[in-house]
Amino acid sequence: MIDKARLFKNFDEQRELMEDKIHSGIEANRKGYARLNFVDSDGEPVYGAKVTIKQLTHDFKFGCNIFKYKCFPTDEENALYEEKFAKLFNLAVAPFYWDAFEPEDGKMRFEKDSIFIDRRPAPELILEFCQQKGIEVKGHPLYWPVLLPKWLPDNYEELKPYLTRRLKKIAERYDGVIQSFDCVNEVTSVPLDDYEPHGETHYRSFKPARGDYPEWVFKQADRFFASSKLNVNETRGAWIQFKKELSPYYLLIERLLTKGCRIDQIGLQYHVFARPEHLYDVSIPAYDPLHLYRVMDCYGQFQIPLSISEITIPGYGANGEEIQAEALKNLYRIWFSHKDVEEIVYWNLGDNCAMATGGGWAEDQYLGGLLKSDFSEKLSYQLLDELINREWRTELEKESTESFLYFKGFYGEYELAVSHEGKETTRKIHFSRHGYDEFTIKL
Repeated sequence: MIDKARLFKNFDEQRELMEDKIHSGIEANRKGYARLNFVDSDGEPVYGAKVTIKQLTHDFKFGCNIFKYKCFPTDEENALYEEKFAKLFNLAVAPFYWDAFEPEDGKMRFEKDSIFIDRRPAPELILEFCQQKGIEVKGHPLYWPVLLPKWLPDNYEELKPYLTRRLKKIAERYDGVIQSFDCVNEVTSVPLDDYEPHGETHYRSFKPARGDYPEWVFKQADRFFASSKLNVNETRGAWIQFKKELSPYYLLIERLLTKGCRIDQIGLQYHVFARPEHLYDVSIPAYDPLHLYRVMDCYGQFQIPLSISEITIPGYGANGEEIQAEALKNLYRIWFSHKDVEEIVYWNLGDNCAMATGGGWAEDQYLGGLLKSDFSEKLSYQLLDELINREWRTELEKESTESFLYFKGFYGEYELAVSHEGKETTRKIHFSRHGYDEFTIKL
């Protein structure tokens, strides 16, 4: 049994401050006022229109990796996965890990009929589903000196032409189609060993390249990706080993920008990979509202959008579901309220979606999914459903006395049903934080 009071000590002690920052941040950063003007067919003002305002989509991105798409043994299980995924998320992270994407030299797994690899569905499969559901796609990652194919040369300089080919081929097919890519991943946390075999996969880090490879990869990717965003992504050390502008991750980003690299998004992973006996120590920075805001404020100084890019909150213990749901309620609201955050990405939809144990460390031991292995919803899934699909969604009925009215709502796409003296019309609008906030409705 996890001691909830001990674990959430900082949330409870800072409750009034936290709730104030959450409420004011959401009102200021996630919502705005839109003006609706009503005119007749001749363009003359119409007074006293009635309007039903219904939000259809979010501009803010709520995401999850989609690594288990079409990977379950039965059609029923795959259908449940798709249903539960599309109900919550408008962003899917597709796997581009090099070892599984190109298991043989020059044979990249783009197509839907590519050889099956668990947790590594081909991008064409994912795109087909996401385009049907209106879900944006992010590729992860373009380069990570981990999970490299066995056929690659061991020497970093000899590897470069293969990496250039990889970037070019992916860009030719998906630049602008897949809206963003994690360009480099976990730079400050990659082990220093030159070469370490691990089962069928090679985990490698190249000492001569430790200083320059992020810059080189970003500049190579920038040659080929004109329309897709290029992101930098780092482990939860960005939160835990935080020393403001002297943080290793902050210094890396600063250096890349100084060298002229295009960084379109800063990824801040949030995996709470801690066993019960260590969870209370981890919670000191991880579940501290003021600390979380300080970290986001610091990285926000770059004026580059932030992504809470990979989230795992453990669900083990007799009260694991309750603990996980309460942690996510606090965390998602804090992240959603911050002006520089543009997306929040959970990592593994269900307990049966995580990397399986297999004799060593793995994700599945933390029971961090939002669904149980039988696809039933945990309290955490229901909590996010309540936030994303109800609390953070605008539905209003209003009647104007003038030829216009204002409404305050979350940013996204809306359907307006307008009626006046027996005339009715339906109109869709996109109310954006950075776009139009005034719309003319013709009756």
